[in-house]
Amino acid sequence: MKVDFHCHTTASDGALKPQQLIDLAVQYDVATLAITDHDTTQGYSDALEYASQKNIRLISGVEASCDWQGHTIHIVGLDFDHDHPTLQNGLRNIRHLRQQRADAMIEKLSSRPNFSKLDLAALLAEQVQDGVVGRGHFAQLLIQQNYVKNSQQAFDKYLKKGRVGYVKSEWPELVEVVNWIKQANGIAVIAHPSIYKFTSRKLNRLIEDFIAAGGRGIEVVNQPRPSSEIIGMAERAQRYELLASVGSDFHRPEHNWRGLGWLAPLPDQCRPVWEHFRNPLKTLS
Repeated sequence: MKVDFHCHTTASDGALKPQQLIDLAVQYDVATLAITDHDTTQGYSDALEYASQKNIRLISGVEASCDWQGHTIHIVGLDFDHDHPTLQNGLRNIRHLRQQRADAMIEKLSSRPNFSKLDLAALLAEQVQDGVVGRGHFAQLLIQQNYVKNSQQAFDKYLKKGRVGYVKSEWPELVEVVNWIKQANGIAVIAHPSIYKFTSRKLNRLIEDFIAAGGRGIEVVNQPRPSSEIIGMAERAQRYELLASVGSDFHRPEHNWRGLGWLAPLPDQCRPVWEHFRNPLKTLS
């Protein structure tokens, strides 16, 4: 039985609608899934009934943006009370901050001669539709308009820090976001810890502050093959007595290096997060 506790739909910056993601889970034999859209639980809500029809167990999930010492950190919340007002009010505020950032990015890009003839607001609205706006949408817009060939080029040339389209994010503090998930009776997990490119010491400080805030888990596996990164994160999970999660961070089918449920086995020394859900999963085959 496969599981995946980190993936995205059109409710944020994924390419598939929630029901399409459930169909993909069926295709790939993913029996238990958490839809973790950025700063919204709409994807989970929209997929819940359809997942039940398809015999997919859907766990409540979200990937929430927060700030830690000036760095944007993503915290995955799992198995929480979906309608909890503290969590939903907090996520609503982050979505407002996202829209403010997007407006500022449009203003900056539109001031450049090579973008001045484009109605960036209209094009972005077409990209986002009813989802939560993110820099990934800007990247897809730049690809469609032939400014770049892929998402990495979009960030390197226009969207990352120091480039013309970059606007600093203003997120709530780590401790606040973890507290929202705790209040909603969920499990807070540090998402893709390797992506932050921290030194070992700095990553340890993040983990220590996360635990002090009430965080309980860390993503140990987010790639399809065993690696030194997985071994290192498994050792940290054991050292800090954190629950271990697994998630592909799936966004788009054309990303053929990151398929839904394409995940290496969790190392034996880890305590699986799914064994600590309110309705636990005890075994995976």
